This record gives sequence, structure tokens and C-alpha cells, in this order.
Amino acid sequence: MLISEAKQYVGQLVTITFSDRKGTEITERTEVFDVNFVPLYGPCLITDLGDIRLDRVHEVSLLEQRKVA
Repeated sequence: MLISEAKQYVGQLVTITFSDRKGTEITERTEVFDVNFVPLYGPCLITDLGDIRLDRVHEVSLLEQRKVA
């Protein structure tokens, strides 16, 4: 996933599927707060689950569309 693609999910509730460090696929519901570059990790989704590296994201789908001020 690219940063430009990830920015559309900022402020939204999503279901995200990503791999952890061991390669296990995880699916969680979370709120995306920001997309940012984290040193030593690279571009990440900043969520209530923590930072999720964009290169580990497999799928993102919207649960609830919210207006971003």
C-alpha cells in the first residue's frame, strides 16, 4: 500500500488485514488516526492498535465513513 492510498482512511473505522513480524496474518477492526513516516520502520498507519507498516498491509475495508474536519 502506498502513502497516497492510505491517506484516504485517515479518521475512518476500518477492518485491516496485515502480517505481523512472524508472517502471521491478522485481521482487526481499528480507527486510523494518521499516516506517517516512522524512522527505522518506514511509512506506517497510526491506529489505536499501534503503528502498522504499510508494506505489511494486505487489505483494508471501511467499516464506517466519518467526516474529517
